[in-house]
Amino acid sequence: MVEKTSVSRAIFNVLNYTFLILFSIICILPIWHVLMSSVSDPRELMANTGLILKPLGAVTHKGYQIVLSNSHILNGYRNTLIYVTVTTLLCVVMTSMAGYVLSRPRLKLKGILTIFIFFTMIFNGGLIPSYMVNIKLGINNTVWAVLIPGVVNAFYIIIMKSAFEQLPESYEEAARIDGAGPITIMLRILLPMIKATVAVIVMYSVIMQWNSWFQASIYLQKSRNLWPLQLIMREILVQNDATKVMTGSDALGKADLTRNLVKYCVTIVGTVPLLCIYPFVQKYFVKGVTLGGVKG
Repeated sequence: MVEKTSVSRAIFNVLNYTFLILFSIICILPIWHVLMSSVSDPRELMANTGLILKPLGAVTHKGYQIVLSNSHILNGYRNTLIYVTVTTLLCVVMTSMAGYVLSRPRLKLKGILTIFIFFTMIFNGGLIPSYMVNIKLGINNTVWAVLIPGVVNAFYIIIMKSAFEQLPESYEEAARIDGAGPITIMLRILLPMIKATVAVIVMYSVIMQWNSWFQASIYLQKSRNLWPLQLIMREILVQNDATKVMTGSDALGKADLTRNLVKYCVTIVGTVPLLCIYPFVQKYFVKGVTLGGVKG
């Protein structure tokens, strides 16, 4: 049966598609501008002040050669990958365990523990107490100063708790009858059923850690070799110093010419990994957030 389209429905579709197309262009245009700028001729790029929709002059990969041959950038990439991998893995493990425990209806003090965790989402000690704790623990200027704060997130725990609570209790009861313990039930029975929520937690954790630079700037001041990529990018982009990624005796002479080119190339190098991963996990977002939504 073919549904007849009314005039109002047709108008809505036209306006809706027009809005979505314009919104997509607004989102894609800045990325395209940066990409085209990163392969433009540095002299023409320096003279240009408007939007760039195609490479200026001859296409060049000089900026990428400068960026990818620099030890600070490569070291930052390595550090970021380590931080993202370890933090995400530990975050999923800790969040899943906490969410599973809080979701059990027979847990004593369940309400108090939930309120306590939710309280930390709204109020926290602040930067100075956190800095003092890190000093007392002796983890300043070490990788643990970056890894430990990202392991547990109260918001993720609430999402996982809600996802576990929406699963029927009959699954757990059947597993207990078969002799399964709490760890087996969580890992082999319940967790695979909320893999969409786990995928959302993984993606959130990856994005947060990949874009993180503030903690490293505070806790790794004396350990430049442990800086993540985003902190190195910030130094280049904010402090306007292209010589940080240029090596050789002619670095100062080329700094002014390649300053903008290096900035655009560094931006692309830092964002491309997430842009490549996101389309493959985006399908889990709506389902995962809906499944982990707090019940009304």
